[in-house]
Amino acid sequence: MSSNSVVQRPNYSHATHIAARDECADKYLGNAVSTNIVRSNHCLPDDVGKEHLHDGDRDRDSHGHSSDLSDDEVANIRDENDDDQNTVRVDKIMALVSREKEYNVLVGWPDRNEEAFLRGKPELKSLILDATSFDEDDLLHLTLEIFLEVGVHEKLGIPTDKMKRFILGVRDRMLDNPYHNWTHVFDVMQTVYSLATMCRAFDKLSDIQTFALIVSALCHDLEHPGVNNLFLIKSRSSLATLYNETSILEKHHAFRAFELMFHANTDLLSSFTPEQYADFREIMMSIILATDMARHGDYMARLKQILAENEGKEGQIEVDELFLMEIIIKCADTANVLKPFEVAKKWALRVTDEFFLQGDMERASGMEVTPICDRTSQSRVAVQKGFIDFVITPFYTLVGNLLPDLLECFKQIQINRQAWDAYDDAMLVEEVGKHKSGLLPSNGEPVSLRIVTWNIAAVNNNPFEYWITHGQTRQSADYASLMQEVQLLIDNPEGRDFEIKDIISDEMVAEVKAEMESFGLEGLDEWENRWKTEYKHRLAISGFLKDKAIGSKRLISMPDRVTNTINSEGSVLMRPSVISMFDGDCMGSLDEWWVTWKDYMFHRQVKIIDRNKPGVSNELFVIEMLQKIAHSKYPAITEEEEAISIPLQVIVLAVFDAILIHILNSLAPTTWQPIKRSLCQAFNQNKSLQVLSILKNTYSDVDVFFIQEAAAGFVDAAKQVMGRKYMVMRPYLLDGFRNQNSIILASREFFVEGSTEHVIRLAGGGKWIAPGDLCAMTMKGVDGFRYLLASFHGDTNGLASLPVLKALHEAITTSYPDHVFICGIDANTHKQHGSNCQGVNHFHDAFAEMGMDSCWGETPSVKTWTTRNARTYLQPQLQKAVGIADAARKGDVNLKDWLIFYENQFVCAEQARDNTGARNFDEEMVFPTLQFPSDHAIVSALLTRKPS
Repeated sequence: MSSNSVVQRPNYSHATHIAARDECADKYLGNAVSTNIVRSNHCLPDDVGKEHLHDGDRDRDSHGHSSDLSDDEVANIRDENDDDQNTVRVDKIMALVSREKEYNVLVGWPDRNEEAFLRGKPELKSLILDATSFDEDDLLHLTLEIFLEVGVHEKLGIPTDKMKRFILGVRDRMLDNPYHNWTHVFDVMQTVYSLATMCRAFDKLSDIQTFALIVSALCHDLEHPGVNNLFLIKSRSSLATLYNETSILEKHHAFRAFELMFHANTDLLSSFTPEQYADFREIMMSIILATDMARHGDYMARLKQILAENEGKEGQIEVDELFLMEIIIKCADTANVLKPFEVAKKWALRVTDEFFLQGDMERASGMEVTPICDRTSQSRVAVQKGFIDFVITPFYTLVGNLLPDLLECFKQIQINRQAWDAYDDAMLVEEVGKHKSGLLPSNGEPVSLRIVTWNIAAVNNNPFEYWITHGQTRQSADYASLMQEVQLLIDNPEGRDFEIKDIISDEMVAEVKAEMESFGLEGLDEWENRWKTEYKHRLAISGFLKDKAIGSKRLISMPDRVTNTINSEGSVLMRPSVISMFDGDCMGSLDEWWVTWKDYMFHRQVKIIDRNKPGVSNELFVIEMLQKIAHSKYPAITEEEEAISIPLQVIVLAVFDAILIHILNSLAPTTWQPIKRSLCQAFNQNKSLQVLSILKNTYSDVDVFFIQEAAAGFVDAAKQVMGRKYMVMRPYLLDGFRNQNSIILASREFFVEGSTEHVIRLAGGGKWIAPGDLCAMTMKGVDGFRYLLASFHGDTNGLASLPVLKALHEAITTSYPDHVFICGIDANTHKQHGSNCQGVNHFHDAFAEMGMDSCWGETPSVKTWTTRNARTYLQPQLQKAVGIADAARKGDVNLKDWLIFYENQFVCAEQARDNTGARNFDEEMVFPTLQFPSDHAIVSALLTRKPS
């Protein structure tokens, strides 16, 4: 959204006189720029602004990792579709955060906790409500209750079900910052409702104005990235450029709010007339822009002007409705000072945590540290005193004169100010966390923690990629029969092979040519000649599927990666193919499939986030997503083929898809599609539900979960299912493209909320970290110690695991020496160590030299494997296929998953593996299974603290 589309308030800075106290406030705000100085509760890779490892230009395993990587090659690896992405700044964070979210049935409107609802409902019109005492689901119901009590949405033609979807959308788009999070936006909305009720503002406002005020309060910090406007400018963020360095975040919050309202699954404003929408948009833009504290001086001047003009007059001062709403939200956005001191203390700790974390980011990035954000010199209590003295008191004094109905509640400001005089930082931190101290052992025994690490990836987009244990049903026999028949045919196609022209006719090729001509593709005559001379008469299996040259040229794998599964504006689109999660009915015959395939490739328009332009989406046809295959990257493809590589990819992909459909319809015409649907349900449609069910029910006693290779949407699902009990912490750079994210779930009972910080610098380890790979957080335990928790997954051959672990060790040694360290890691270690492969024993010996131990003890056994999987013959890269008889023996059978800690901090009292989801381990079973949707076992341990 361009800045000239934003309705801006008039500039009121023409006031002729500014009091000395206001000058003090300006200086204070020059440091703080309000409580918008925050950070994201996520992990930032090494050196903000440097280049980082991305999905590479070489062979990938099923999880998208690079193989055969040397140390010198790492820096040159880039995603094949993201070559221009070369910086890691906040603008990229916003691009990832601002992706369109798919509404999953798992993440629905939750059941209401009646006890919590009845506790909160009577306090909605008061300033005593403590939003931090409710969980996220409780706040959803209280938010809806405010809309129901205000009662204007249905008058405007908006059904309550739409309001529920909108409220869910706002909640799911809020980051887990200690301050600017879902709890904060609810708190501001509830405070707006309370203040507007107290000063009888609703009596003056129209339905559109009332609705705009409440919605603006809910959305005023939508998707706050955790840094302030000044940081965006200093870091040269694309958002700063996009919004011309003025009210950057406020404009972005408003943009994302309207984008959510227009989302197909929300469609909130469909009942509005053009006139209603124009009014609503102007009001909402002005209200959200009012929260930019850079404009605070303008509002002070306007207040003084109004009061001066009405001095000596009797009765209520008349104020225009828009200015009234702007003043109300400004009060609500700074209203921690209006709450009881016990509540105000909680918000004070949270906001100063964020101040200091911004300072950490500035220091790590080589920026000048904002004084109020410098934890080495600034006091939390002093921040509160200064903010009240120089910003709050002058502003609220003027507002009280304008709206005398609020004077009574404003008295709480001075009560709180006096209370701060008796506090220092140690008291504040101690008191806010002390309510959990009762969870510690009362008999003096050492603290023990139950820990789990689990890489939940398995099947990505191809449901047939791995041999699976399909169960003991009749369909299991069908699955085994199908996969055996495919293997036998491909291993020995003699007598059953067929020419490509038997399934892809000249007429079909002519249709493809005409479609590509309409897109202006060049070299189609040369392309057609190659079809006739190089492909048409090939044998489909022996001459095409088993041709290693096609694999080396990436003519199947490259277009499959781009077109297999596409996230488009909240919807997931899938290519009609055996090796995608597409489950339509067209694949029973080649003729029906061909019509659907052509429509998908040439007529299906998708909307995807531009990875280099935050907040910008591009509308493309699927064919337009394909990129040329460069000879410089892939020498197997000639320069002549490079020139026509997009048309070549199209026809080769069509041939590949057609061959697999023909084979399956020939071998198992009635059973292969039901089998595929069962796999899609287990590994795609119901996977998150199944994973979370195992975590919540089987492992309900766990204190920390380390999860690897989770899809971006899994983070939101985890909040819904596990959020009451666990803080769900995601990487700073969430990977919404490869969907391979490490996350941490930390028990709210043991770890103090609002105490989390992200680990910023990893000297030497950053080049091994792609977005999403690492989540490293520090937080305070109720035992008084600070913990550093890290979840990581690396490359296929494990070459990234040791550099990242060493980098974490260096960070702990230099920056976090008093922290207790636990790491859950998919280290991708193998039986044998080599120059291109990390071995189990070598990995163990290396981290032992750093004083670390693991759940596997002093002599880890390669026989204690945590993966047992093998690839089938239904995939583009047949060289990686393993026969069914050898699946349990020759596949990926390795000890890959570890829980690592310092030997002087913990002793591992017990450890276990689980490949069933029921705390059992079947030594003979290949997995994933339909009940256990991962190719990695769950590794759990009981860690007991050693005396300090």
